[in-house]
Amino acid sequence: MKNASPFIIVGQGLAGTILAHHFLEAGIPFVIYDSPETHFTSSKAAGGIFNPVTGRKLEKTWLAEDLFPYLVDFYSRLEATLGASFFYPMPLFRPFANVEMKTWLMDRKETIDHAFLRWEAEGVWVEQAGWVDVVKLLQVSRLYFIEKGLLKTETYTGHEAIFCEGFHGQKNPLWASLPFLPAKGELMEIQSDEPSEDYILNKNGFILPLGGKQFKVGATYSWKEFTNEITSESREALEDKLKGMGVEAYAFISQKTGVRPATQDRRPFVGFRPDGKAGIFNGFGSKGVSLSPFFAKQWTQEILGKAEVNSEASIRRFYHLFSV
Repeated sequence: MKNASPFIIVGQGLAGTILAHHFLEAGIPFVIYDSPETHFTSSKAAGGIFNPVTGRKLEKTWLAEDLFPYLVDFYSRLEATLGASFFYPMPLFRPFANVEMKTWLMDRKETIDHAFLRWEAEGVWVEQAGWVDVVKLLQVSRLYFIEKGLLKTETYTGHEAIFCEGFHGQKNPLWASLPFLPAKGELMEIQSDEPSEDYILNKNGFILPLGGKQFKVGATYSWKEFTNEITSESREALEDKLKGMGVEAYAFISQKTGVRPATQDRRPFVGFRPDGKAGIFNGFGSKGVSLSPFFAKQWTQEILGKAEVNSEASIRRFYHLFSV
């Protein structure tokens, strides 16, 4: 898509923010429209964890060798640009769920093992993990964009833009044919002396150290309703997760909710419609912290004519669904 005028980026959640920073680095002109009406997104209630290992079989997450070295480089650069701290590399520990799972995994250690794993008697340490304080990243980026005259706090009503709307994107007629599969999630924040503050604990949930004996505990998944209401059912589920990770004594601080912009094939939507007039940068699900920097870089390079977006993420895979 050739664009003489500045690109319009709709939405200043995590995806829109990360894309805007890449455009800025590449010298691509843009302006962000961020409507208060779409502030209920997953970004403001995200755990923010990045983890190169997925599933019970400890498999490397998709494109892990590309994603994780780049996100370290990108977030470190961005901290320096913004003069703020929000990127926290941190070990992640996955205890064996039970004796049977330990035996199953240890019997297959030679075929499972990869550079992101470090095995111990009680579980597995995951290297190159950590978390991003997404709320702080968005706050300092917002001030940065406003200071540069690059952000408008108003609703964009046109159609020729790059839409970074999170789960709200499924209601946009331009993208109604895309296979979104949003998932509501809830987490809570607690204060406790019991969990370690040195690593993220991941066992049928997570306990994420925030400092000062405060922790995030998550997360739930629901594919049924997408309101911004916290629920007692999720509170109970989170408390059960906490108990399952060995924490009994704690003080409840807060409970938060958001909707993850996931997709049916678990791959993001990146690129322009066939007519080249509207673009989308969305569908990163619960992995926005790790996926969005890499694909923002790829798409920026594609716009500049220097590379192409990975075919599994490119919106071209769904061109057959568009009528125009």
